[in-house]
Amino acid sequence: MFACRLRGRTVWGRMKKKLLSGIKFAVQTALVFLSVSLFLDWVRKPDEPAGAAGRPLTLLSGQRLTLEQLGRDRAVLVYFWGSWCGVCRYQSPIIDDLAADGVPVVGVAVRSGSASEVAAYMEKRGLGFPTVNDEDGSLSGAWRIVATPTVVLVKNGKMVHYTTGISSYWGLRARIFQADVFG
Repeated sequence: MFACRLRGRTVWGRMKKKLLSGIKFAVQTALVFLSVSLFLDWVRKPDEPAGAAGRPLTLLSGQRLTLEQLGRDRAVLVYFWGSWCGVCRYQSPIIDDLAADGVPVVGVAVRSGSASEVAAYMEKRGLGFPTVNDEDGSLSGAWRIVATPTVVLVKNGKMVHYTTGISSYWGLRARIFQADVFG
């Protein structure tokens, strides 16, 4: 191996030390980010109302359904979002992709205007996932939603997972798989 000396150290030794230092910094940063994220999720934890899975929901299309009907023995993704939410603009297309790929999804448009305004917003952005209009915030209030976007997974009538903020397609897919298999 070629090694040149520079003030008593090899170039490779200095590079190796910098590389290890960079890796250590990246791991520490990731752990801090993960810790903060988990803490914020814990603080923002929704509170599933009693009987929420059996409570009828009316979609923008006029169809009435329950979470129980939508996901028999499967996890249902309940997505609380708002047309006014900047982060939701990035999260909503991911939720739409999940719905298009067969994941049972129900969106809840929190205080986003009338049903026609929510429908126009979704059409303009090419979003097609089934959505309930929570015009006055009563549904999100019952769940104690304090941040948007919030994703809740419900299986067999119970909340099995939740997260706030932006999540990747594959991160949500992994959580859905986990809920379907172990939830």
